[in-house]
Amino acid sequence: MSGSEERPAWFARREIAPFKLDDDAVNDLINRATHASVSWVTKNHEPVSAIMLYVLVDGVITVTSTTNRAKFHAWKRNPAACFNIWDPKNIGHQVTLRGRIEIMQDMELLRQFTEGFLTRAMGGQTPTEERLQEEIDKFGAPDRHMMQLHIDKVLSHDLNSLLKAEAEGTDVWS
Repeated sequence: MSGSEERPAWFARREIAPFKLDDDAVNDLINRATHASVSWVTKNHEPVSAIMLYVLVDGVITVTSTTNRAKFHAWKRNPAACFNIWDPKNIGHQVTLRGRIEIMQDMELLRQFTEGFLTRAMGGQTPTEERLQEEIDKFGAPDRHMMQLHIDKVLSHDLNSLLKAEAEGTDVWS
């Protein structure tokens, strides 16, 4: 009897450890995606999530917010954060990043964030200085803060590999 015949049909969906993305695929996904489901906890320990645009600035996941947002106060109180990023062309590839948020007011970081956002939105073309300044002016509230995720743990999932192993009856655990 082969290993796959000995395992119940539900085994691959319970024991998902073999179905993860390699480091290159994780980095590629983070570089290509534009949004993350971002989580924090309230002062009453209740979980909250929102979809946020992010930009990699010098390899660090960067978001921005003003002080009138719940996430700002939550991360100020408790910097624990979780970002779930999915492949925009393949929802079966996902990365979960757990870490802590660093909050700062930094106009140069806002400039880099905005330039990265616009360059991506314009298909890789760098914005003119005038266009960049127009967008910075829109972000320019006096209470605007930049937030960067310092990653402590990376988890990933490759649903496509799991489904393929199921369909083929492959025993990836042997």
